[in-house]
Amino acid sequence: MSKVEITEAECPSCSPDEPTTHVIIKEGGLVKCEECGYVHAVPVQKKKTIKLRVIVSRQQESSVQEIEMDEDEVIHVGDEFVVEKDDEVSGVKVQSIELKTKGRPEEAVAKDIDAIWARTIDEVIVKIAVQKGAITESINHKVSGDYEFTVGDTIKLQGYEAVITSIKEREGRHNKRAGQVSKAKDIKRIYSRSLTSAFRYGGRTGGFKKSKVTEKSGGSRPRTTGSGLRRKSGGRS
Repeated sequence: MSKVEITEAECPSCSPDEPTTHVIIKEGGLVKCEECGYVHAVPVQKKKTIKLRVIVSRQQESSVQEIEMDEDEVIHVGDEFVVEKDDEVSGVKVQSIELKTKGRPEEAVAKDIDAIWARTIDEVIVKIAVQKGAITESINHKVSGDYEFTVGDTIKLQGYEAVITSIKEREGRHNKRAGQVSKAKDIKRIYSRSLTSAFRYGGRTGGFKKSKVTEKSGGSRPRTTGSGLRRKSGGRS
């Protein structure tokens, strides 16, 4: 059975002032009134599309891309869509809307917008603070924007494990209760506590790394060397 398309339009025969249901007979505006069966043409109004400038922020870099949409479409802060320029395609989330009048509203009609400011959400870098005693290390962790982190979960980072204690989101929410979930694209910073028993310092760019400490039976207690690596001295086999 073929699909029947309908539209609302005034009928010159039975309802010149009020719209009635019409069946579309032919693309381009030929319709048939459902009330009286009169066939007539109606003007077809094509929606005008426009291209909007989108300033896309990806970590420390920004690029200007474009999106095409109907001029009467409403854009909201927080909307997500795909933008492209040449071979570059990005999934983005609207952070700010700039009007031609230079205003910054929470929503606006496309034809009134001068530029959209957005950030990528297809892949993001999440900042994770890892606490080990009095020492806290900051780690950049790259994941998909839709990847979910849960308070209370254990994560593996650069060779050691840490448990997530809380998650601070970009919109200001701070999740501290076990089981609360946040997507990577919405996270400002994750706070965690290391489950690793010992660290050694790996140099100015190396960060803190896991260092295993072992003791043989009957040996003396480990001592700390100048490098910060704990070694065993004077042990007996």
